Amino acid sequence: MNEPAADLAARRRRFGLKTQLLLLLFTLSLISAAAYSAVLYNIDRREIIEGIDGRLKTAVLAVNEIVPDEYHARIVGPDSIPEAEYRLLQYRLSRFAARADLVYVYTYMRFGNEIRTVSTSATPREIERRAETPFFTLYDTAPKALHRAFDDGQMRFDEYSDSFGRFRSIYLPVRGVDERTYVVGADVDLAMVQQRLIRSLQMSVAVGAVMFALSMALGWLLVDRIVGPLLRLTEFTRNMGQRNFQPDERELAAMNAISRRRPDEVGSLAEAMTAMIARLQRYLLEMEQATAARERVEGELSAARDIQVGMLPRTFPPFPERRDVDVFALLESAKHVGGDLYDYALIDENRLFFVVGDVSGKGVPAALFMAMTTTLFKATALTANSTGEIMARVNTELSRDNAQEMFVTAFSGILDLRTGAVEYSDGGHEAPFVRRADGSVSRLPKLKGMALGVIGDAPFETGRFQLSPGDALILFTDGVSEAANADDDLYTTARIEQALATARAETDARHLAEGLAQDVRVFVGATPQSDDIAILVVRYEGAAASPPP
Repeated sequence: MNEPAADLAARRRRFGLKTQLLLLLFTLSLISAAAYSAVLYNIDRREIIEGIDGRLKTAVLAVNEIVPDEYHARIVGPDSIPEAEYRLLQYRLSRFAARADLVYVYTYMRFGNEIRTVSTSATPREIERRAETPFFTLYDTAPKALHRAFDDGQMRFDEYSDSFGRFRSIYLPVRGVDERTYVVGADVDLAMVQQRLIRSLQMSVAVGAVMFALSMALGWLLVDRIVGPLLRLTEFTRNMGQRNFQPDERELAAMNAISRRRPDEVGSLAEAMTAMIARLQRYLLEMEQATAARERVEGELSAARDIQVGMLPRTFPPFPERRDVDVFALLESAKHVGGDLYDYALIDENRLFFVVGDVSGKGVPAALFMAMTTTLFKATALTANSTGEIMARVNTELSRDNAQEMFVTAFSGILDLRTGAVEYSDGGHEAPFVRRADGSVSRLPKLKGMALGVIGDAPFETGRFQLSPGDALILFTDGVSEAANADDDLYTTARIEQALATARAETDARHLAEGLAQDVRVFVGATPQSDDIAILVVRYEGAAASPPP
C-alpha cells in the first residue's frame, strides 16, 4: 500500500534537511580550511623563497669580496691566471660554499658570445674525483638569464637545469676595475627548495584538515537540533564564502537576533559563526600586517648590516705592496647589527694607526654610536700627536650631547714601521696580547683611562712598548673573553693566551685571528652568540722586510 502523503512528505523533508545541513557544513568547513591553508602556504612559500634569495644575494656579495679586485682585470685568455692561483681561489670558494650550504659560487666573463668560467667552487664529490672545473672553461649551456645579466647589467634570479644539476641561482653583474663586466653567481639545490615547499604545503594542508575535521565534528552534534532559522544561517554562511569572508551588516544583525532569541544550539551556532568570521578576519588582517612589518624590519636590518660592514676595512691584506706589516681583522655581530668596531690606517708612510672598541649595548643604537666613533677615530688620528690626544679628542666629541648616555671602551695604538715601536692608550678596554716571534705570549699592562663618552675632559695616558720582527699584537673585545658555553662557563683571557701560545710559529695575522675565533666557536658549541666579537691582529714583519723605495 502507498504511504500517506503527509507521512511521506515529512520523511523526505527530514531526510533532505539533514543532508542539506551536512552538505552545507561540509562546504563551509572545506572553504574555511582551504582558505586558511592557502594563506598559510603562500606566506610560508614567500618567506622560504625570500629567505633563500636573501642567502643567495648575501653569498654573491661575499664572493665578490673573496675574489681580489684586480683578478678579473688580468683575464684576457686561458693563460691569464696561473693554475696555482686559480686552485687557491677555487679552494677558498669551495670552503665558503660548503659553509654557506650552497652548491656552487662562481664568476663568469664573456668574450664575444662565449661565456667562460674564471673562478668557481667545487663540490666535495668533484674534489674527491678531481673533476673540478678548470679555469676559462666554456659554459656552452649557459641559461638565457645569465646572458641577459651581461647584456643589461641587472641582477637576476633564475631556476634552471644544466649538466651540473637543477638550481635556483642569482646573477650579479659587477663592473671591474678595468670597466669590463663580470657576473658573480651562486647556486642553491632546487631539490632542497622544492622539499621545503612540499613540507610547507603538507603542514598547511594538515592544519586545514584539522580545522575541517573539528568543524565537521561540531556540526554533526548540532545538526539534529537545527530548526527554522537554519535557512537564514545557511544563506549567511554561503554568502560569506562567496564574499571572501566579508560580512553584510544586515545579515550580521539577523544572526545576532537569532543568537539572542534562541538559547539552544541554533542560537549558539549563529553566535559562534559570526564570532569565527570576525576572528578569522582579524587574524588574516593581523597576519598580513605582521608579515609586512617583519619583512620591512628584516629588510632595514639587512641594509643596516651592509652599511655597517661597509664602514670597516675588509680587504686583506690591506697593504699588499708592503712587506713590513701584516694586518687582519674579523667582526661577528650577535644581532643583525652590533656595536663592536675595529679600524686601521696609515697615518703616513711609516706609521700605522689601529683601534678596537666595544660600544655599550647592542642592536641599532650601538651600531649608530659605533659608526660615529669609527668616523671620529679615523679623522682624529690624521692630525693628533699621540694616542692619548686621539683618545681625549674622540672622548670629548662623544661626550657632547650624549643624551642616551652611551659609551665605548677602546684601545688604540700607533706602530712605527721603521723601528717596531708602539705607542698606545687604553680607554677602559681589554688589554691586548703580544705574541712574540718565538711563540711566547704576554699581555700588555693596563693604562689609566676610562671609557669614552662618559666624562668630556677625562685624561688618557700614552704607553710604549717594542715589537720585534715576527711579533704580533692581538686586540679583541669582551665578546671573545666572555663567550659562554651551555654550562655558562666563560672563555676567559686565560684561554685566549693558551690559544695564541699553541698556534704555529709561522702563523700570519689571518691565521692568528681565525684560529682564535675558531677556538671560541668550539668552546661555545651550539650556544647562541650573546655578544659581538671583534678581533684585530697587527703583525710586525720588520723594516728590512719592506722593499726599497
